[in-house]
Amino acid sequence: MWTEETIRAFDDLEAGSETAMKDYGQVTIQRINKLIERVRTDLTKDLRDKIITIITIDVHERDVILELVDKKVVENSHFKWQS
Repeated sequence: MWTEETIRAFDDLEAGSETAMKDYGQVTIQRINKLIERVRTDLTKDLRDKIITIITIDVHERDVILELVDKKVVENSHFKWQS
């Protein structure tokens, strides 16, 4: 899902939306914040572990997106995204 959404952001950049990747970065931050709120509630150990795992993955994804924004990567063929 993350890869598809990132490719969509690249497509939006190519279509002329100068802030598409930055906007998507904000979406990833909002998702992480919602998960953090959820993990602070009364949960079973298994569910808490699952949410923490998803947070870990999403934080990595957020970091990649923010790096793409910082480095001004605008094409999905760029090495930074491919790596």
